[in-house]
Amino acid sequence: MKIDDTIAAIATPRGTGGVAVIRISGPDALPVADRVFSAKTKPSKARPRLLQYGKVCAGDTVLDMGMCVTMPSPHSFTGEDVCELHVHGGAHLTETVLQAVLDAGARLALPGEFTRRAFLNGKLDLARAEAVGDLIHAEADLAATAAVNQLEGRLSKKICAIRDKIIDLTARLSVAADYPEEDIDYLSLDGFAAELKEIIAELDRLIASAKGGQMLREGVRCAIVGRPNTGKSSLLNAIVGSYRAIVTAAAGTTRDIVEEVVSMGGIAVKFGDTAGLREGEGEAEKMGIEMARAYVQNADFCLVVLDSSRVEKADLEILNFVKEKPHIVVLNKNDIAQFSGDFSSPCVHLSAASGAGIADLEAAISALLDSMLEGDSLRRADAVRLTNTRQRDAAVKAREATTLALSTIENGFPPDLTAVDLENAAAALGEIIGLSVSDEVISRIFEKFCLGK
Repeated sequence: MKIDDTIAAIATPRGTGGVAVIRISGPDALPVADRVFSAKTKPSKARPRLLQYGKVCAGDTVLDMGMCVTMPSPHSFTGEDVCELHVHGGAHLTETVLQAVLDAGARLALPGEFTRRAFLNGKLDLARAEAVGDLIHAEADLAATAAVNQLEGRLSKKICAIRDKIIDLTARLSVAADYPEEDIDYLSLDGFAAELKEIIAELDRLIASAKGGQMLREGVRCAIVGRPNTGKSSLLNAIVGSYRAIVTAAAGTTRDIVEEVVSMGGIAVKFGDTAGLREGEGEAEKMGIEMARAYVQNADFCLVVLDSSRVEKADLEILNFVKEKPHIVVLNKNDIAQFSGDFSSPCVHLSAASGAGIADLEAAISALLDSMLEGDSLRRADAVRLTNTRQRDAAVKAREATTLALSTIENGFPPDLTAVDLENAAAALGEIIGLSVSDEVISRIFEKFCLGK
């Protein structure tokens, strides 16, 4: 991709609002701004990072009265000359101003191109650049906190620290191989092996963090399941706090999956209200039941809703269906009847109709999510985590290469034979922060960003 031209895009959400921002970045950002913004001082001569009021124009036509701010290179997000026009947030006006900027010499930016330029110009490493997108799309507090931690560079510092250990160990092993007269004995080699084991343990902890990182970044999917008329749709409405799913006394009302994302304990949980599991009486209901079963298979955990007034054999069959999936038994209609039986699974008594017990359910869900992570609490604000499959795959490659190096030493082979494996481990970790990653991978990362970022 060329980075010697000037790009522009609308940096605020599309639609009508109080203010819209058009961002310009590149070597001609200031001359372009001079052509479209008229004030007492031209943008190219104005004091950096100081908003000034003036006319936004297309040729001799005044489009709006707005504000302009300049951020000269290298002290900007992209590391290039950057200018922003702040105009009134009408949808038509914003597009008109953007077109004037493009006519003045900029080109329309690709999705994520501003952040990509920040990466290419050394303002962000790749892990921190990914955190920008994660922060924009965060749907709950803990996801935003995790993204900020990564944006601050906590993950990058951890990766660099492990990578530096590998590079240092590689250099010392090379010295041992190049200067055999120093007589590196097996005790020393045992020391090298111990250091490799320590690195592998660090990589194991990092890889284990990926599950929680992806939970925070992508949210958690929960299937609400049960036989017809146990109150699944009422439970979804109670969790959401609004009338989201249709509730009737007739069995088989729910056909399609009704989804809603709710922040519970700072975690984005996508609840899916599914069709009641039974022998369907019509073609549409049968299709809904098949969709429900497929949804359960893909869910991270389930809420199995039972009617406290009458627990039937069919309920036990549903519990057997989800037994391999983390789940909570929800005994609904607790205001009508109290079920006194026991279940091996976590159990919550509540009334979806009145909302009583919803707080207990939230606490049970939080505990279940923590148990799914084997004690790695998602609520650790300072935790360093891998947050996506790309990062995890790179860490796994680094671990495999380091393990091969350890095997070489433990099997009594010359230490210099570990060099290639350790170089591969360092390169794999470099992929996470962008030191060794292909242009194709970089393109795939940034094309998922929104325009203007």
